[in-house]
Amino acid sequence: MKRIVLGTTALAILSGIALATPAAAGSLTYRERAAIANSKSHVNALRSQARADGRVSVWERMKLRAAVARHKALTHRLYNN
Repeated sequence: MKRIVLGTTALAILSGIALATPAAAGSLTYRERAAIANSKSHVNALRSQARADGRVSVWERMKLRAAVARHKALTHRLYNN
């Protein structure tokens, strides 16, 4: 019985250490979170402007796709720096 308790305790401690380490790798600073939020609000504003008249033109679609691509590149760069 002592072996089981000690084994599970050791396993719990080691798994906690293993899980705690990678969490810091994907963390963002305040400025990075603000940049992502600003980029997302820009994309949302473009989307609402494009849909304002009920029809999304080819030019508006191109601008929107470019903005979404920039937003994705920004988030990828900031999460994987």
